[in-house]
Amino acid sequence: MGNTIGRYQIRRELGRGAQSVVYLAFDPQLEREVAIKTLHFTRPDRERNRQLLEEARIVGRLKHPNIVPIFDAGSEGGDLYLVFEYLAGTSLHTELKRHGAWPVAKAMSLMLGVLDAIAAAHAQEIIHRDLKPSNILLNAEGQPRVMDFGIATRVQIGSDGGGEKVGTPAYMAPEYLTQGKVGPGGDVFGAGLVLFELIYGRRAANASGIMQVVHQLAHEQLVLPRVEIAGLDAAAKALLLRALAHRPEDRFGSALDMREALASYLEPAASESAVNGEGRGTVEFLLRRMRHRSDFPALSEAVSAVNRLAVSERESVHRLSESILRDFALTNKLLRVVNSAYYRQAGAGAISTVSRAIIVLGFDAVRSLAVSLLLLDHIDNHARAQQLQEEFLRAHLAGILARELALALGHKDTEQAFVCALFRHLGRLLAEYYFPEESDEVRKLMQHKKLGEPAASAQVLGVSYGDLGEAIAVHWGLPGLIVQAMKPVAPGPAPLPTNTEDEIRLVAAMAGDLGQTFVAGPPAKRGHEVAAIAARYGKALGLAETEIGTAMDRGVDEFRRIARVLRLDRADSMLWRSLTQAPGSREEPPEADVTAAEEWLETTRLVSTTVVPEVPASAPAGEDLAASARAILSSGIEDITQALVADFSLNDLLRIILETMYRGMGFQRVLLALRDPASNSILGRFGFGPDVSRVVARFRFSLAPGADVFSFAMSRGVDLLISDVDDAKIRQRIPEWHRRHFAAASFMLFPLLLKDKPLALIYADQARAGGIAVGEAELALLRTLRNQALLALKQKS
Repeated sequence: MGNTIGRYQIRRELGRGAQSVVYLAFDPQLEREVAIKTLHFTRPDRERNRQLLEEARIVGRLKHPNIVPIFDAGSEGGDLYLVFEYLAGTSLHTELKRHGAWPVAKAMSLMLGVLDAIAAAHAQEIIHRDLKPSNILLNAEGQPRVMDFGIATRVQIGSDGGGEKVGTPAYMAPEYLTQGKVGPGGDVFGAGLVLFELIYGRRAANASGIMQVVHQLAHEQLVLPRVEIAGLDAAAKALLLRALAHRPEDRFGSALDMREALASYLEPAASESAVNGEGRGTVEFLLRRMRHRSDFPALSEAVSAVNRLAVSERESVHRLSESILRDFALTNKLLRVVNSAYYRQAGAGAISTVSRAIIVLGFDAVRSLAVSLLLLDHIDNHARAQQLQEEFLRAHLAGILARELALALGHKDTEQAFVCALFRHLGRLLAEYYFPEESDEVRKLMQHKKLGEPAASAQVLGVSYGDLGEAIAVHWGLPGLIVQAMKPVAPGPAPLPTNTEDEIRLVAAMAGDLGQTFVAGPPAKRGHEVAAIAARYGKALGLAETEIGTAMDRGVDEFRRIARVLRLDRADSMLWRSLTQAPGSREEPPEADVTAAEEWLETTRLVSTTVVPEVPASAPAGEDLAASARAILSSGIEDITQALVADFSLNDLLRIILETMYRGMGFQRVLLALRDPASNSILGRFGFGPDVSRVVARFRFSLAPGADVFSFAMSRGVDLLISDVDDAKIRQRIPEWHRRHFAAASFMLFPLLLKDKPLALIYADQARAGGIAVGEAELALLRTLRNQALLALKQKS
């Protein structure tokens, strides 16, 4: 190997295996250090190199904090090379060789990050195939980063028909060795093998030779050694054996299932120690009742999905947009709130897309709004909707007060406080939803026997509302910060916080207590109650009573505005009456403001530059649908026009354009593909719609002259509408890759050409034939959006 590979300057060797060498190198173009892995096969194989390069390109689109990204790939001298981010750490394999087995809790904690990475890859239909300690790197902070997804090398097993396999024999799943089956279950088995090695300090399959190891994995159920390991109790052994089950159907159903099982084992306090005896029976009964209904289970998945998004990853902005856009009602409510008077003060003008809302207001603000609106959406149609809405108002007020208190403390991430305070009310909401009679009994005890809410709820249910919510939050797999913030604060002066998590818990608890003053007694006593709360928490948080009062006033003002936008300003609400009658409350905004806001959100036609049309949950028919589409497309065009002259990144602009098309026309999917100069191909980049990540990864076609509709559109620069892919006149012009990977019977193509040269393509589809109906006005607006995308590419390139 010379001093360079491609454009990369080799500095030193980092390690080597049977078929690979890893180097530390320098990229002079981007001025950064990288790691380069070269693969050398005994016999040159151009087809194998081509396949591995294709897999590397797909894997290169994976974005996750626990995955080592692939920056580049190529070949030199007949050998394939891959360029990775360089981590100044060590591999888990090296760590095990140096220090041996890990404590059980530490091993399981590490595997949480590994399983997060595997689950993210599986979500895009990428299987690792070779999960092992040497493919798990540890960064300087000890966090795991998984590498080599889908690009394992091949090995020959035996000389009597064992055949060629991909991966490392000691880490292969039984079904792969015996039947050649590859799937998510194989990676779950691999994760079990890694966890075994961490706990016991040796490989699970420890036969003397490679063929004996293969036979052991292929035909025998792995067993745990009969040695005592500190901290390895029966529950931990059961988790490990389930991951190592011989049959795939006996393992965890997914990497995410395994991750949640380990997380529940590591943090049992909320679900076990905090809830015992009769209380545990209540939690189990509640979980059974929730499983048999489709409301809160669906909510738990939606809330968990939104909360798990990693703020540090740029891709999460796109994933948050997708999560919200799947739900029309949620999209409409969120856009209504972000265009309310409170958020318009940011000076952003009207916001017509979720993507732009995230860019203008910030990831955290939109995420916390989405979580609270998801809670509201799941109670609107309940038989006890009025009481449930009252509980939601209390939870939302606590969240807003927590945000203002965190702001007074100088926190940068005030939305964490909002979400934590919101979820402190989860137990009360769930009880009201599933145990309405018992909730009425709790209120009676509080009123007639003067019991506090924790004591009254524990007396009726056998578990307090707080412990009930905490147990369910753990079951749902909500982030540890939220679960920690749900824990009660002991009576008396609050203790000094020892870290940020403690401080957020105190802020959330204090916000809940302040909100309670609006429903617990007469307004005349509120000042004394607030003073007592300030005395309890103020010293620990370093907040004076005046600062707490100012934060409270700001929070109440904001809450009033948002409650109006969500139409929760009901005269029959005790909390709302109390807030509007609060001593010293500020004058309400004119009613005309509210009426105007509702008018421009409910209309389906464009009336001014501040209009953001609302899409009905059930789409209108005929001309109403066309009017709705034109209004959304026109509003989006104005939004993008403003963004083009602002300091928005190219990806942000393109996302707004795609989202406008997606919402306006109701397409099944919309995606953007860009020209790859190296391969002279069009490659999918990102989009909106169900299963879009998988589809984007498979959207690829050559720009070489061809007879199919994609080649025709790009070579001629013409927009195409294919109404039926099985129409006799067009059937032969639909490429096989589209039929195989896209469940779409009709689609549109909008090529982007610069000086007659192909630059990009916007693709939009529908599942059924004839599913796309476009009038002249809508087509003109779609072409304007395409031209805006072209202008953005031209400006930012």
